[in-house]
Amino acid sequence: MVTEPVGNSVQDALVAPTVGEPVDGDLSRELEDVAHRAWPPLREQRVGGWVLRESAGSSRRGNSVWARGDVGDIADALDTVGQFYATAGLPPTVQITPVSMPSAIHEVLDAAGFDDTGPTDVCIADLGEIGERLVVGATGNVPARPGSSRTAAVNGHRTILLDTVGDTWLDVAGQVLATFAGQRTGTLGVLANLTMPAAYVLCMVDGVPMAVGRGTVDGDWLGVYSMATVPAARGRGAARTVLARLAAWAVDAGASRAYLQVEQTSTAARRLYAALGFRPVYRYSYRRLHAAGVPGTPPHERRCASLQRP
Repeated sequence: MVTEPVGNSVQDALVAPTVGEPVDGDLSRELEDVAHRAWPPLREQRVGGWVLRESAGSSRRGNSVWARGDVGDIADALDTVGQFYATAGLPPTVQITPVSMPSAIHEVLDAAGFDDTGPTDVCIADLGEIGERLVVGATGNVPARPGSSRTAAVNGHRTILLDTVGDTWLDVAGQVLATFAGQRTGTLGVLANLTMPAAYVLCMVDGVPMAVGRGTVDGDWLGVYSMATVPAARGRGAARTVLARLAAWAVDAGASRAYLQVEQTSTAARRLYAALGFRPVYRYSYRRLHAAGVPGTPPHERRCASLQRP
C-alpha cells in the first residue's frame, strides 16, 4: 500500500498512484466510467474522445473535461473547451487522471497555464470487509416504494434511509458541502438525472440531524458520496453510522464492492476510510485556467497564445 507522511509522524494509507506512476489502468477506467454515471452532467459535448461536462457550476467533476480518449489536435480541442466553458460562464477545467489521454495533455496544460486545484484519491473496498469492521444493526434497508423511508438504530444512533433527497437531508448537507449550499440548484438537477438506484442516509445524534451520506449502486459497485457531518457532531461515530447504513443497503441491492473519492486535505475522513479497509487505486486532480493575462481576451484565446501554435 502506498503511503506518504502527513504532519510529522502519521502515515496516510490512502495516497494513490498519480500521473507517471504505475496504476491499474483497466480498474481506473472502470471507476471513472462508474463515477460519470453516478454524477451525470446537465450538459455535455463530445470532442473526439473527450467529454466536456457542465452542470450549472455544481461540483468540479460536473464542470470539467473528462479526458477519457484521444483527440485529433489537442490545441483545437482546447479551443473548443475554452468556448464551451466561456458560454457557461465557468473557467476551463480539465480532470486529469493517470489514464487521461492524450499522454501529452499534462505538458500542454502546464504550458497553457492551467493550475492544479489539489489531489483527490479514488479508493475501493469489499463490502464484506467493511461489514466485518462495522456493527450494522439495520435490516430491511431497501425502500419499498418512491418516497418511503426506513428508520433503524445503527451504532447507537437513529438513522433514516430515503430513496429521494429530502429537505432535512439537504439542510444538513448544505451546512458542510458547497454542492448542497450555493451550488444546490445544479446539484438537484444532476440528482434528478440519475438512472441507477440511490439512497440517502440521515443520521441523528442526540435526536438532532447531524450527518448525511448518499449512495448509488451500479452493478456490483456502491458509490459513496456526499458524506458530511456538522462540526458539533464530529468524533462521535456519525460518519461510521452513515457508511454502515449505506453498506447494508447496497448489499441488499446487489453490490459487493464500494468506491469513494476523498481529497488529500480531508484527514479525518481518510483515517476512517483506511480503518474500514479502503485501499487507494489512483489519484486525480482538476487543472483550471483562470482569467488572467491580456485584459478582455477570452480565456481560450489566451490559452492559444500561450501554446504558441503556428
